[in-house]
Amino acid sequence: LISILAKLLKLPAKTLADVAGAATFRGGAAVLPKIGFPAIPFSLETLKIILPYACTMAAVGAIESLLTLQLLDGMADDGKRGSTKKECFGQGIGNVACGLSGGIGGCALLGQSIINVESGGGL
Repeated sequence: LISILAKLLKLPAKTLADVAGAATFRGGAAVLPKIGFPAIPFSLETLKIILPYACTMAAVGAIESLLTLQLLDGMADDGKRGSTKKECFGQGIGNVACGLSGGIGGCALLGQSIINVESGGGL
């Protein structure tokens, strides 16, 4: 809404195209990542290599997210508790989507989460 108003009223607003250069966005949707499976052979040998690392990363991410959720539950004085099931399910779906679009999966970011709660954000 604010972007539309700034454009209509010709307000001096800096855009991402101004900062990064218009050539960065030439091509429209062609610059977006393609959705698809990685270009690796689907075999039992590949699974044996990837599975231990994938399980370790998933476990560390889930543990960090759940510890962050527990900390934020203690900080927020709203009488509600965050859902661990929703947290883990959402993180899993997000990380699979990241992998299919060429991104890198992640988990809860403690510092940013604390800033959100201290600034009035909810769980």
